[in-house]
Amino acid sequence: MAAVVEALPHITGYGVHASKLRRCGIPILTSHTVKEATGQERVERAIIVEVGHQFEPKLGTERELAVNTICLAVGLTPMAELAWLAGCQFAYVPELGGHAPLHDEDMLTTVRDIYVAGDLTGIEEAHTAIEEGRVAGIAVAEALGYIGFARAFELKQQAKEHLGALRKGPFGEKRAQAKVRLIERRECVRETNA
Repeated sequence: MAAVVEALPHITGYGVHASKLRRCGIPILTSHTVKEATGQERVERAIIVEVGHQFEPKLGTERELAVNTICLAVGLTPMAELAWLAGCQFAYVPELGGHAPLHDEDMLTTVRDIYVAGDLTGIEEAHTAIEEGRVAGIAVAEALGYIGFARAFELKQQAKEHLGALRKGPFGEKRAQAKVRLIERRECVRETNA
């Protein structure tokens, strides 16, 4: 039996992914964790247990699942070292997974000619990284003179509309608000340095 076992009392990922799993008949067991993995030569069973508010196992709630694989998801940590070394200013934004470089709406950091996109700018969904990369790429092409202002504006607006749609819903809205705060902090740095 396949299942997603989540120690928290709620689903922390994107609702769209949880919905896909449920449509495939895969249960999501919140407030549960893997207590033990057993088998001969390979994993064959996972013993799961319900957990309380402090993640303590609740006695008598153990269940056995027949499995051949156990995958662990322990979060994402983007590689930010190059941006740090280049002198980009960062801000700590818990909703985005930790420290993220300050950047404007075009993904330009506090360092001239350094643009960022993807998980480095905050842990989000893969399609969000693609659209942020599109914005950054268009901004770079515009800055280098390969595309005119009007066309660049039009293309960036399309990508930003896609980003807005991707950040809808209870999970995305928190990240969207965090992005606004990050961009506002970038603007404050720009005004201070002007």
